[in-house]
Amino acid sequence: MKTFLSILILLISAIPDGWSQANPAIAVLPQGPPPMPIFVEDITGRPLSSKLLDDIEGSPFLLPDWNWGAVKFKNGKYAKDIALKFNVYNNQLFFKRGEEAFEFVLPVSEFMIGYQKEGDSVAVLYRNGFPDTERTNGSTFFELLTDGKFQLLKYRFKELRSFKPYNQAERKQFADNEQLYVYAGGSITKIKKDKESVMRALSQYAEEIRVIVEREKLKLKSETDLVKLFSELNKK
Repeated sequence: MKTFLSILILLISAIPDGWSQANPAIAVLPQGPPPMPIFVEDITGRPLSSKLLDDIEGSPFLLPDWNWGAVKFKNGKYAKDIALKFNVYNNQLFFKRGEEAFEFVLPVSEFMIGYQKEGDSVAVLYRNGFPDTERTNGSTFFELLTDGKFQLLKYRFKELRSFKPYNQAERKQFADNEQLYVYAGGSITKIKKDKESVMRALSQYAEEIRVIVEREKLKLKSETDLVKLFSELNKK
């Protein structure tokens, strides 16, 4: 199956000067020449309904601002050089035309957003179409940390929490959460930043994991270590 990463070389030409692919998953380039993508020139969208969220503290969005983006639709076509904003709370992707925000009419399977993080330029890739979990379904977007036979996924989600300041009315706020998953062999499994958790999820590859962990001196207590492990597994 052709993936967004398989046309990444062509999409890179669309990124404004100064952007780079700092995300480990984005650094995975395909073997051989990429297929020629078909780009959608006129994107159809539904105007964003303005639901009042002024009384809720925080933001439902992944990033506060509009950022450069590229999109792959489920029909196999693409759109690039568009301003994107991802609502993590309700799993909705929006694009900007002029000063107005729209929701995509065509179903989206993958999208990439480039933004600045601590002075560095970062590009993150999101994908849906994975099996259901206790919190997600096939339309839920996951951040792709590594691609290949072993996919390391990050599910970001926001919850509404209520709190009551002293001598004030009850208020609500968005609370950030995340959960890591591994997708391999058609199955998706929740994992922790922990060696035993990863080895349980990929028990048939326990020996390969042990060798990589020892060779690379990984503790698997951080996202960086997990990305390194999965990148090495995908080389085999």
